Amino acid sequence: MTTTFAMPTVCGPKISAAISLGALALALAMPSAALAAAPAAPAAPAADTPPAGVTDIVVTAQKRSERLQDVPVAVSSVSGDMLKAANLTNITDIRFLAPSVQFAESNSVRGEGFAIRGVGTFAFADGTEQSVSVVVDGVVLGRPGMGTGDLADVAQVDVLRGPQGMLFGKGGSAGVVSISTRNPTQNFEGSARVSYGTDNETKLEGVLNVPLTENLAWRTTGYFNHRDGFINNVYTGQTLGGQSEGGFRTKLLFKPDSDLSVLASFDWGHHSSACCQSVIVGTVGAAANNYVVQRLAAYNIVPSLDNRETNVGGPVYLNMTQWGGSLQIDKSIGDYTLTSITAFRRWVLHDNTDTGFTDTPFFPVNGADEAQQQLTQELRLASPKRGLVDYVVGLYYFNQNLKAAYPQQGQLGLPASTAVYSRKAQPDIQTLNYALFGQGNINLTPQWKLIVGGRYTHDDLTMIRYNRTLVSPTDNAFPGAPPLAFDQTTYPSNRKADNFSYKLGTEYKITPDVMTYFTYSRGYKGPGIGLVSGYSLGQPLFSNPEIPTNYEIGLKTAWFNRRLVFNIDAFTTDIKDFQTQISTPFIFNGTNLAILQIANAGKVRSRGIEMDFSARPTDRLTISGNAAYIDAKFAYFPNGTCNYPTQPGCFVSTTIPGTTTTVPATRFFNNTGNVLPNSPKFTYSLNANYDVPVTSEITGFIKANYNYRSSVNFSANGDPLTFQRGYGIAGGQIGVRDADGRWNVAVFARNLFNTRFVTAISNNGSYQTAWLTTQAMRTIGVLGDVKF
Repeated sequence: MTTTFAMPTVCGPKISAAISLGALALALAMPSAALAAAPAAPAAPAADTPPAGVTDIVVTAQKRSERLQDVPVAVSSVSGDMLKAANLTNITDIRFLAPSVQFAESNSVRGEGFAIRGVGTFAFADGTEQSVSVVVDGVVLGRPGMGTGDLADVAQVDVLRGPQGMLFGKGGSAGVVSISTRNPTQNFEGSARVSYGTDNETKLEGVLNVPLTENLAWRTTGYFNHRDGFINNVYTGQTLGGQSEGGFRTKLLFKPDSDLSVLASFDWGHHSSACCQSVIVGTVGAAANNYVVQRLAAYNIVPSLDNRETNVGGPVYLNMTQWGGSLQIDKSIGDYTLTSITAFRRWVLHDNTDTGFTDTPFFPVNGADEAQQQLTQELRLASPKRGLVDYVVGLYYFNQNLKAAYPQQGQLGLPASTAVYSRKAQPDIQTLNYALFGQGNINLTPQWKLIVGGRYTHDDLTMIRYNRTLVSPTDNAFPGAPPLAFDQTTYPSNRKADNFSYKLGTEYKITPDVMTYFTYSRGYKGPGIGLVSGYSLGQPLFSNPEIPTNYEIGLKTAWFNRRLVFNIDAFTTDIKDFQTQISTPFIFNGTNLAILQIANAGKVRSRGIEMDFSARPTDRLTISGNAAYIDAKFAYFPNGTCNYPTQPGCFVSTTIPGTTTTVPATRFFNNTGNVLPNSPKFTYSLNANYDVPVTSEITGFIKANYNYRSSVNFSANGDPLTFQRGYGIAGGQIGVRDADGRWNVAVFARNLFNTRFVTAISNNGSYQTAWLTTQAMRTIGVLGDVKF
């Protein structure tokens, strides 16, 4: 039986409507003196006055606080209040609120990461950084798993689309997800939030802000989240997929005078889950003869999209702990501001997933033990925003060490065989990065400015040592991966790279509320280390740097006394030497195996149009939304893998690396023209908030949100068995609050119509596996907030 995924579409996209909307926006954006900026409406308007306008959003997309509407960058900004309105607390859920953002999930957080405009890092290698950089309170996170948990007391999440390495530290060749948490204030205040929903979903958050003296304030936040599992392991009786996490953040702000600010921050968090076990959702070809499929049948497990059962015998767990601190100093020197951010972080991970999918020791051990630590320092100087030239210049330093062990063990063949095979790769990777950067504006007139920026970057990437052993001394060596050890003195294992990236552009204000801009930028992402588990001496150890080139034109507008804010942009991005993962399968003892390696795809091209709007037609109603049409493809990828195993000519005869055994294996195929994995062409989201006065002291509210994304393919090779149709999910809240906003209670729903979808699909030639998420299940619950 062959299974092709076809999820019901709640609301299909109409491309012609999107084009018409863009044309209408351009027509509206023509300058008009009658629609020039007007004074802001009072905070509490009388009944016969116009409603207050859309609140200004302040971002730091250019390393200084500026109105979003004044920044010549495509930015999606989501407030912490909007995240709460959608009852979303995990930062990965930003994909449901921001256009052009996707998140790729895997059987470990080590293989997960964001994608912006269709571009992310589709690689399972710890020596390769992400194309989308995650930054928390100005600190770059060196590993993808560090930015996938709960972040309580969030003030704002800004998604900067397109190359952002000019000002935002390491990486960012496809974009940046910048998270800001709330700082201490001189007001004594506190808040608590609790919610409870389907599958014992429990979320707790508490915040306390205390002014200790007239120039010293302290703020601390604690959180705890839990949800039961949803995958039944019929062999062990364990429920998989559940998780618990908790942590805290504390900040101390010292402001002895108006010219100096010192902010010290420390946080700790722990995540524990029975994660991340995929399930078999389909079979391929003559799969009835496959042993794994036979074992499923023995437990009456039927592969299908609705399957929530497995029968694995190996351990399934993920335990992750991270902590760190930072010190930010802002000093005014005349009209200039000098900022220093010093930070240290440590991240520890232990995980395992049974990838054999049986109750027998087929492949029960496939895990990781990692310890990462990083030290970063940023120093920058910002000039005043006046005169002919204003600018931001700075220095950046990043030093990361990653020590890991990846045990893999199993029979890898029919269970009648008693032979056990294993490997345990243990890399020690050092990453050093430093840069000199600057970006400035040449203000030719009050309305017209030129934008010039540059960044010199030096990367020094080293495999300090590599040691591959057996998990147990009595095991046989893993096929293609015999024991191996080398270090810098015995084998070339260092790669250095220097790069100069730059940005050129112009910005013109047609009216105070209508601005257009054009930018040309050339970005950079450093070289990567691949083949950490299956490496053989002589194979390429490093991938080349990733170089994006981006052209972007945009329009930012506000109308009707800022009751409507509408922005639109168009872009085209070419990424040379895109770093991606290639799977080279081979057959051992009748079993499909694979050697994973990191390679450069040649070129990736992403083009599209994005828009967002916010409207406040009345004081009671606020509406916002966004949409994106993106065509992201491999422009040149001659060394991809073929459409295994259905493509004619897919198999060739090859020798298993490190042996003399010849087996059939897939060969490289030209994947040029294929759509990037997990890249929908059309996405949009809508959010609405309506207030209904109940009494003079109580107000009712309705909050609704809807997100749609079109079909995707999860494979770079365009395998039709890894295809998923488009889908939409809806959610919201209905509740009441007091007039002063001191408390509220509500009933909430996520995925109200129980739309089924998966976050990834893979095809090994005998069966299809999929990664499931609780977001694909209806969740209904209650929540309450209180402030004092």
